[in-house]
Amino acid sequence: MTMSTRQQGFTLVELMVTLAVAIILLAVGMPLFSGMAANNRATAQANTFLAGFKLARSEAVKRAADVSVCAVADPAASPVTCGGNGDWPNGLLVFTDAGTAGSVDGTDERLKLFANPVAGATVSTTGGFVRFAPQGEVDSMTANGGDCPGSGTCLELGQDSAASGYTHCLHVMQSGQIRLERGACG
Repeated sequence: MTMSTRQQGFTLVELMVTLAVAIILLAVGMPLFSGMAANNRATAQANTFLAGFKLARSEAVKRAADVSVCAVADPAASPVTCGGNGDWPNGLLVFTDAGTAGSVDGTDERLKLFANPVAGATVSTTGGFVRFAPQGEVDSMTANGGDCPGSGTCLELGQDSAASGYTHCLHVMQSGQIRLERGACG
């Protein structure tokens, strides 16, 4: 009786074919993953801004007092202060606003800081704050966007990366209604 000794395993050709298929799948899948990641970043930024503005409006009604949302000058500063038009990508601050409109002063209370969770975020608008009156409508604002349909303000939220096609538009109407839509403002 003769014994056959056969080795088990993969041949070099089988390994090369498997590696080639894996490389092709990876090359096809990476752009799809990058697009999904950019969309998730844009959605996270939009949801952060939506939550901040909705909190400000609900706190104004609950407290029967003026409550503002402003762009944050430096989220790492202590105490956090309001910034200007170019500071929205840093995040936003919700605070009671009994003193000077759009400025944390006197007895104003900082309610919540919403630091922008997205690196490379862009925000297009022409001002630095929105103040809600005790009835929930917008009392005053300096964030009037020229591309905003109707009365109110719009903040166009986007990314400064190659995936700039993922934008959202946050509409804050004079009535206090807040809407978030996919796409550019206007």
